[in-house]
Amino acid sequence: MNLFNKTNSAVMMQFIKDVMCFLSERLCIFTLSRKRKQYLQISKHVLIILFTASLISSCGSSKPKIVTTKKEARKLNKNQPKAPVFSTVSDKEDTQEVEPVEEELTVTTEVDRIIEHARGYLGTRYRYGGNDKNGVDCSGLICNAYSSENIQLPRTSAALYQSADRIKVKEVQKGDLLFFATGRNKKKVNHVGLVTDVTPAGIEFIHSTTSRGVIITSFNEAYWFTRFLKAGRIK
Repeated sequence: MNLFNKTNSAVMMQFIKDVMCFLSERLCIFTLSRKRKQYLQISKHVLIILFTASLISSCGSSKPKIVTTKKEARKLNKNQPKAPVFSTVSDKEDTQEVEPVEEELTVTTEVDRIIEHARGYLGTRYRYGGNDKNGVDCSGLICNAYSSENIQLPRTSAALYQSADRIKVKEVQKGDLLFFATGRNKKKVNHVGLVTDVTPAGIEFIHSTTSRGVIITSFNEAYWFTRFLKAGRIK
């Protein structure tokens, strides 16, 4: 089949060359003779020949290929050019969705607020029976801190000692109470502190001291560790 097509193409090309030579000769004759009648006849011949040549050429080249197998169909589809894909989104448009930025919220618990209220007394001088920033004692500091969250506690260290549930030191958390005996009687409670932080390094608590006023102290200090009585938690 391919050989037949090639042969037809060669014959056609030779035919067209012959036609062109014939036309050239006839045109030359016309130029020399300058006869109008002959010009019209040549034009008629030219149109007939060109029309016939175009029909033969188009019939030979536009003959559809008959596909008889799936393999030929796949090959034919593969050779066909793919249609361009046009985006329906403008280049100027931003197609990415921007997630809203959520503001970080500082979540505070009741215990955190109690401790923060107690920290507001740092530097306040010690005053026995004092209950404000003009002067405060140890139990007054604890009561004021808890009352800021509408939790009413007994006013004295001894009463707090009795009302708080005993817990082990290893179970101590922020907001718990530490009780001490700093007087001559090593078994009588007379001082209390509020736990502000618990880390692997140790326990810290805020309290009002007679010498330095309201400060934060480490439970690891020998003075306070040796005078410790109990750790308690408010119910």
